[in-house]
Amino acid sequence: MPTERMNCFVDTNVIVYMVDPNEPEKQKIAASLLKRTIKNRTLVLSLQSLNEWYHVVTAKRRLMSRDAARQFVADFQPLCRAPLNFVVMKRAWAIQDQTNFAIWDCLLLASASLAGCEIFLSEDMQHERQVLNVRIVNPFKLPHLNGLPI
Repeated sequence: MPTERMNCFVDTNVIVYMVDPNEPEKQKIAASLLKRTIKNRTLVLSLQSLNEWYHVVTAKRRLMSRDAARQFVADFQPLCRAPLNFVVMKRAWAIQDQTNFAIWDCLLLASASLAGCEIFLSEDMQHERQVLNVRIVNPFKLPHLNGLPI
């Protein structure tokens, strides 16, 4: 494993757990993970993730008010370094053809790939699967992330 820090893309579900008191163990892991990757400047997000997060916490699970959720999104906006454009869409189609994942997941994987991320933290996809240059890792299967340099 390289000693240099690896850029890390965090899926929407991990960000949701950060604010979800109904899953205290996952909340603790997600909060620690996000704090660590922000401190190490390895966290990369997509505006798509934050939009999905906003919908989940304000409409689906009703964990936050719209104002509080909007402030959260604004605070995390500087970390949105992953592209979201037609190039991403074309790569997402190729990933979908290869993996059969949902297009929304493929868009995030494509964004992560184009942003140079080596790790994609998600509980929703196949743990340890390699897609292009990105390794999918379920942070709740590896709570300490086995020393990943992120």
